[in-house]
This record gives sequence, C-alpha cells and structure tokens, in this order.
Amino acid sequence: MDHFDSTKVSKDDYVKQVGTLSGNPIASIAGLATLKVLRREGTYDRLFTMGNRLKDGLQTLLNQAEIPAQVMGEPPLFDVFFIDEKIVDYRSTQKNDKAKMARFNQVLLDNGILKSDVKSYVSTVHTESDIELTLQAYEKAIDIIASE
Repeated sequence: MDHFDSTKVSKDDYVKQVGTLSGNPIASIAGLATLKVLRREGTYDRLFTMGNRLKDGLQTLLNQAEIPAQVMGEPPLFDVFFIDEKIVDYRSTQKNDKAKMARFNQVLLDNGILKSDVKSYVSTVHTESDIELTLQAYEKAIDIIASE
C-alpha cells in the first residue's frame, strides 16, 4: 500500500491510483451494506431465477416474432443483440443493429422500464410484479420493432 502514498516511496516507486469512488466513505458503506444483502440466504437463487425468467422470456418473444437476436449474459446482467449470426466474441457484438437496440430501449423506457444502453440489470429489490411489467414491455417493444 505504500506505493500509493507519494510521501512513503520514491517518485519512481509511486503508483497513482484514482477512481470514481476510490476511498469514498459513502461508497465504502454502500458496498458493505450490499454485501450484507447478498449474504442473505436465497438471495442469489432468487436473483438468478428472476434473471432467467427475463432472459428466457425475452428470447422466446424474439423467436416468436422471428426477429434475429440473441440474449447474452448471466441472469442478473444480460442484454439482447439484434444480430443474425452467432456471437462468438466481442467483435461479433459490434455487428449489433444499433438502431433496433436504440428503438427497443426507447420503447422500454416509454413503458416504465429503465435499462442501460448496453445491459439489463436485475436487482434484489425487483418483485414478481416488476418482472411481469418488464416482460409486457419487452412484448410491446418487440411488436413495434417487428412492425417497422
């Protein structure tokens, strides 16, 4: 740790360490509180069950609408790629139809689902009602994309 303290090492041995939340006491407290929640019995099972419902539901809706797309990632953190070839690496993801993705995300937002531009996050506070609302928003977005 001395290498991060310029007063304890020479200029050549000093390593500058920066980050948005590095050393921030509020971020540290939030991180510790998050770890307490994640250690509760059944937390990960529930998180993965909800994420799988969303992932599987989204892929099923896309398949039914015959929209070439793949839902990729882990159940708590995933996204859809509007692409008609198998994704095998990062370069494959760059062939994603960005216009479809933007339209999909906008329709979700219009229907009360806030999603990152590049990922869907499942949270420990999401409820069954939230999952149903999200699946309904997926269906609306896919219907709109399919008709365009």
